[in-house]
Amino acid sequence: MVNLAIVTRRLSGRGGMETVIKTVAQMAETDRLPLSLWAMGRLLDTQWLHNISYRDVNIDQGTGRRLQLRAKLPLYIMALTRLLKESDVDTLLVTDPTFVEAAYWARQIVRRPLRILSWVHFSLDKLANISSLRLADGHLAISQGIQRQLAAIPVSAPIFVVHNPLPYDFQPLPPGSMVPGQLLYVGRLNNHQKRLDLLFEALAQIREPWQLNVIGDGPDSSWLKELSHELGIANRIYFNGWQSNPWRLINPRALVLTSDFEGFPMVLVESLAQGIPVVATNCPTGPEDIVENHKNGLLVPIGSIPAIRDAIRIALAREWPWLLSPQEIQRDILSRFSASHVFRIMLNAINSVPPR
Repeated sequence: MVNLAIVTRRLSGRGGMETVIKTVAQMAETDRLPLSLWAMGRLLDTQWLHNISYRDVNIDQGTGRRLQLRAKLPLYIMALTRLLKESDVDTLLVTDPTFVEAAYWARQIVRRPLRILSWVHFSLDKLANISSLRLADGHLAISQGIQRQLAAIPVSAPIFVVHNPLPYDFQPLPPGSMVPGQLLYVGRLNNHQKRLDLLFEALAQIREPWQLNVIGDGPDSSWLKELSHELGIANRIYFNGWQSNPWRLINPRALVLTSDFEGFPMVLVESLAQGIPVVATNCPTGPEDIVENHKNGLLVPIGSIPAIRDAIRIALAREWPWLLSPQEIQRDILSRFSASHVFRIMLNAINSVPPR
């Protein structure tokens, strides 16, 4: 039996990492495995941690200035040393390189067997201090892209690809009749990452009938609305704000995601689990693990408006353009990304790394 603690930065409660943590915690509870969350910043919202044991320490204030993390390394070491002394945890899943280093030195202080595994949820080129990952005893890579990035550091400890799972309580709807011309975007309205400007410019070049429902909120909401007016497509884009269950609003022909970078875009998995094909940019980490070209969607080069435009045209075609039916798409994804299946892979990886 393992006794797990997940070490994270301060979390808001509404992101993809929180959904994954909740799912892993629920699977651990089902298997009667102890699990807790140790946050290296004061948690302002703890409602999402219902039934999850957690501890937080008042170090980070949520500024997002990740380059400052290493300056606080002594504080993280002290915090993790105290938490380890107060618990029987034997396995740390650590979500940031600096926290990996802090865990390494805390283990030296407490002098007890402990396995430290990195569990990074972002593309490594977006993180600081990645050389600290060399101090981990093993690595859970959430995508093949992150596996390659870890190997390029390089790290000597074993790397296991363990995809993020669908939510524990995920209840897909049976695939229904898709509305002709309808497209869907679900995610934060943060153009630096999501590049909705490219999507809008591609849509402006499509003469076939289409409508885009945008689900989500974020700092670029107003700017994107202005852009849709400038491009003359505002009457075909509907901004619906954040929705707890976007899949009940519409059954589109495809979900579109035109990001420059991701960690592991769960929105693609959730869309396919509803039997909805996807058009996505093939950013360095994530989409290639999920999307199979022409079977359940299309991957296109990042930053290419013509490629995005042409892929959307294929998705909007009158005849079904994919090799798999909606029912087959759904079955395939549910088998590959169900919480129980992924958790088994995760436990096997953890147990193959001996505590040190």
